[in-house]
Parts: sequence; structure tokens; C-alpha cells
Amino acid sequence: MINEVRLWRGTTGESDDARFAVIHVYAPPGEPLTVRLVVGADGEQKYTLGVGDVFPVRDETWTLDRVDGPGSDDWVVVLRKVL
Repeated sequence: MINEVRLWRGTTGESDDARFAVIHVYAPPGEPLTVRLVVGADGEQKYTLGVGDVFPVRDETWTLDRVDGPGSDDWVVVLRKVL
């Protein structure tokens, strides 16, 4: 069972029931970080999320856990399934 997905620029990630991709990481100095995410599960859904925000994936709930290196081109978005 997959409980965590890590996404790098230009890549997709998968859980047991869905695919994930980051459209954009927005991290200007002095403003809240936001991530634009697309989720493919029973169709395609797009979300704009801050760290700690939750979103549905079929009958599961996932959260934007963190973004490592948000001010660089080498960022990593970490999603976690809420257990």
C-alpha cells in the first residue's frame, strides 16, 4: 500500500488508485507557498493547495505534507495519505 508520493519537476507519481503531477509550485518570498496539483482518479481534478491542505482521491484523503527546496528548480512535493 502506497502512503507517500514524491513529485519532482516534470514527473508523475502514482498511488494504488491514482496518478499525480505538479503543474506549478508558487513560492514567492514573504507569501504563502502554494502548489497547483493535478490528480487522475475517476477523471481529472486540479487543486491549489498550501502545506497541510487535504484533498480527496476516490475514497481516500491525501494531504500536501511539504515541499522540499521550494525556492529552487529542484523542488520536491511530498504528498501523504491521511490514515
